[in-house]
Amino acid sequence: MSPTIESSFLNAAWLINLRWVAVVGQIAAIVGAVLFFQTELPALWAMLVVISVTALSNVLLSLWFSRSDHATQNSQPPSMPGWRTVLGLVMVMDVLSLTALLFATGGPNNPFLLFMLVNVSLGALVLDRKWAWGINVLANLCLLLIAFEHMDLEHLDMGLPAFRRDGRMTLNHLSLLVAFATCSSVIVYFMTRLTGEVRLQQAAVREVQQQQARNEKVEALGTLAAGTAHELATPLSTIAIVAKDVEQAFEKHPPNFPGAEDVIEDVHLIRSQLDRCRTIIDRMSSHAGEAVGEPLRQVSMGALSDASLEGLIGRGRVHLDLRPADHSRLVSVPFDGLSQAIRGLVQNALDADSSDRPVNVKIRSNEQGWCWEIIDRGTGMPPAVLERVSEPFFTTNPPGKGMGLGVFLAKNVVNRLGGTVTHSSAEEQGTTVTIQLPAG
Repeated sequence: MSPTIESSFLNAAWLINLRWVAVVGQIAAIVGAVLFFQTELPALWAMLVVISVTALSNVLLSLWFSRSDHATQNSQPPSMPGWRTVLGLVMVMDVLSLTALLFATGGPNNPFLLFMLVNVSLGALVLDRKWAWGINVLANLCLLLIAFEHMDLEHLDMGLPAFRRDGRMTLNHLSLLVAFATCSSVIVYFMTRLTGEVRLQQAAVREVQQQQARNEKVEALGTLAAGTAHELATPLSTIAIVAKDVEQAFEKHPPNFPGAEDVIEDVHLIRSQLDRCRTIIDRMSSHAGEAVGEPLRQVSMGALSDASLEGLIGRGRVHLDLRPADHSRLVSVPFDGLSQAIRGLVQNALDADSSDRPVNVKIRSNEQGWCWEIIDRGTGMPPAVLERVSEPFFTTNPPGKGMGLGVFLAKNVVNRLGGTVTHSSAEEQGTTVTIQLPAG
């Protein structure tokens, strides 16, 4: 569950409990007024209906909350706009129900009018800025309504009669309306500002935690890479020695059996692939755990693009679109780490399309720096895969066709430079990977 949805769930749970407290308190106030103070309530049944409607709505809200909680546990969280709308409508209903109760019990002469500020405060705490100000305006309009007309009670007379009957608004009425509007607006302003700052701080803390988690994963991968390079060095060296001996033996004593030329060509291929493996292992050994601290180097965009496409399986299908004017422009980047990251993304694009259709790599400068677009015409990715594409060790390839680290490592390298990596895809239409790099 995301932190925003988790916060909304917590707010909803608190709101449900507070509404039950309000229902019990309203019933207790009515019972106390009738039994202990012998107060005649002319609209008693109407008040009980209002309280019953509030209780029924809270039962429905509790059921909806339980169903949403169950759906969230099954990885189907409700949308945030839906949650805000439901909570906002519930709080609007609470303001209207409190207004109805105050209308029937003395209007502005009823001390429980102060609970209108509680509703305003809750709105500012639970809802976003627009909803909070909307509830504030509604509360002030409701106060104006009950000041204009209400039902009087004999035990509640604070010198605020309904000015519709008197035909004029007194200084008491005006003072109450202005004071209430001022207090409620100050409450909404500072509480929405405070909650906004808290949300920003929470977002910043989450970002730091996520960055720390990414750093720990990268360090773990660096350790894994160093260990893998160390373990593979010996068997690869042995294979290289044996392959070289076979090559030398064939050179001294050329075979004359059928297919000998193919065998010699295969031995040469083994040697070349072993050399490539040695190069990769040397790179892993020298840079394992040091990707974070790799110094920036000034290189041309042409050199970076050439290094990013070097050694790709299916290189002939890659169409590089780099304008001649941009070929010699210099950028300051961690050359090895960035080129390796981009190479992995291009290789993913090549693997995504098993046909002979080209993979386009388009490089353009823009206001933010440099934009790389890697476009394939493969089968594309469904939304569920697209959401998880940057997770480490997540892959849709069959076993032996990748570990699911390419996108994660590329995104980590680009993010450290202040850039972004985004994927857009549609099934049966291909995928576009956009790399935005800052100018440098």
